[in-house]
Amino acid sequence: MLTRMTWLFRRMSRMYWQEVPFRVASVLRANLRRHGIGSAQRPPPMSGDSRFGNAWVDVLALKTQRADAKSSGLANAQELLIYGHPVRLNDGLPDWTADPVSGLQVPAKFGLDIDFRHLPGLDIKFLWEINRHAWWVELAMDWAMAQDEAALDRLAANIDSWIIANPYPVGPNWASPVEHGIRLINWSIVWHVIGGDTSRIFQRETGRVRLQTWLKCIYQHVHFAADNYSFYSSADNHLIGEAAGVFVASHTWDCWQDVRDKRKAAKRILETEALKQFAADGVNREQALSYHKFSLQFLIAAGLVGLVNGDDFSGAFWERLQAALVYLAAQTDCVGNVPTYGDSDDGDVWSLRPTSASSWLEMLALASRLTSDPIIESKCASLGVSPEDVAAWLPPGACGRASGGGTPSRTELPRHFLEGGYVILGAQLHERGEARAVFDCGPLGYNKVGGHAHADALSLILSVGGTPVLRDSGTYCYNASPEWRRFFRSTAAHNTLTIDGEDQSVYGSSFLWLRDVHCTVVSTGQGEVQEVHACHDGFRRLRDPVMHHRRVRMDAAGSLEVQDWLECRESHHVKLHWHVGTQCTVTDGNRSMSWQLRFEGHTLELSIDGPVECSSVIVGQEDPPQGWASERFYSKRPAEVIVIAATLAPGTVLTTRVVPLDIHGNAK
Repeated sequence: MLTRMTWLFRRMSRMYWQEVPFRVASVLRANLRRHGIGSAQRPPPMSGDSRFGNAWVDVLALKTQRADAKSSGLANAQELLIYGHPVRLNDGLPDWTADPVSGLQVPAKFGLDIDFRHLPGLDIKFLWEINRHAWWVELAMDWAMAQDEAALDRLAANIDSWIIANPYPVGPNWASPVEHGIRLINWSIVWHVIGGDTSRIFQRETGRVRLQTWLKCIYQHVHFAADNYSFYSSADNHLIGEAAGVFVASHTWDCWQDVRDKRKAAKRILETEALKQFAADGVNREQALSYHKFSLQFLIAAGLVGLVNGDDFSGAFWERLQAALVYLAAQTDCVGNVPTYGDSDDGDVWSLRPTSASSWLEMLALASRLTSDPIIESKCASLGVSPEDVAAWLPPGACGRASGGGTPSRTELPRHFLEGGYVILGAQLHERGEARAVFDCGPLGYNKVGGHAHADALSLILSVGGTPVLRDSGTYCYNASPEWRRFFRSTAAHNTLTIDGEDQSVYGSSFLWLRDVHCTVVSTGQGEVQEVHACHDGFRRLRDPVMHHRRVRMDAAGSLEVQDWLECRESHHVKLHWHVGTQCTVTDGNRSMSWQLRFEGHTLELSIDGPVECSSVIVGQEDPPQGWASERFYSKRPAEVIVIAATLAPGTVLTTRVVPLDIHGNAK
């Protein structure tokens, strides 16, 4: 109770003043719904002009493309794999309301009363991932592409089972409206792939009952999502997801007049939020690349549905999607990896990719077709990605819809995204031997709370030939282990400075920062030597207010120089962290304050100049946590971090150099 009350007080401290009456009204509305007043328990009769919308997935093209497709075997599987954890299936059905890790059941009470952030002994992420039903799409695909009749039967059994186990509005699957948005989008794909209302599973009396029961549940989903939109300080990817689910569902199942009204409202939200949550240069303002992709998937689904149903979005909407797709392509390295800044839970809203392809490469292929950008097409070709694998299921008119009205005239992908807060420096960028540095010069997250952002201002990530050399530590978990959640979000888990032992911001909870951090880009330069100089105000709260400045330079040979200094009145104790890639080995260098980083036939020397007091290489320390890498959600392993302790007086500079060495140990 103390934890919950502390969280509530901190959360309220970050709300907008206009949000207070909205929150009060939300509580009153939830109380009415709890007692059945204004609820969707009994949907109204369908409109006389009810219709099922046009498919935004070209199923016929999918069948042609994947004529030799083999079944995934999911129809006969005994378990699912969620975040690397096996989830037992009983006759093909999971336990919809139990945590698959601990086995604990979430109470079957009014969904909005469930405090899913503080459920003792479990993390609801596992349960929700099962209930998003992306794996139902795979069952539908197995039936449509591989003629696996058992897959269709199992899908029908799952639909029946889920509706029975999750009555509106009770239980953990009625606790968060963004989950409804995700489910509705996956249900829409399933609907179109299996043939809509003409599908075999809706035939005969049993099938007709199933169809009516599912339609009722769909109506309740739309009502619940639209009734509980995440406005104000909660308006991040959740609001986009909720509105996208309502918009997609209201066109897929265009059967009720009040749902049509909700569709209009959802479209207005999506038009507004696409421009608010993505900067003009395409960067998602949550400062987490995984959620950049997540929000894009919501917006693309809504955009395609509107396109095929005569309810297209504005040119401004599609132009913002174009910018976001170009940014994603620019951040993709020469082997198809992307930097893991901010939170990443490995989640996807939906996917139709072959199981062998990554969701990042699927998004790159989508970017190529939706923008018709020859530079992105060239990027796909260099990675062996065929955009045709995606174009095959895009509906008519989708290719080039996000082109912004013409073919771009640029000759390379952009490097500077100053409004969004990222600069890419590189030698031979997008070629196999590239050296690539990603510099974070953006604010701390979005909308005051910074829910998915890390305290990583002025952090730097370096890769060579696609191998991480200086890495981001990752995410690891959300609610399961508060102490680990705090570490992986902390400044000390990133390649930047801590000052006087403090984070750049004040930690509030797993998805809450209590102070804003702003960055200012002082200057940039391009040429033989690329350069960017920025500073941030996160340490202005100290007794002696401090501005941290960092200048990053990279030359044509891929040598990197980083200068750190403080704008302040007094001297301060700092720690500089360089988290080394897990594929690198760290050994002492040939001179003081230098280390050699070796990987795949390459050797780089990292050296430090300045008023250093001591240094250490830490691996797998637990108390306090340091020296860990999380390369996928719910996975962590010991990894080396070079920690430099120094005292910086005003104007004193701490310089880091990372230089490639030849076989004789000389700088190249």
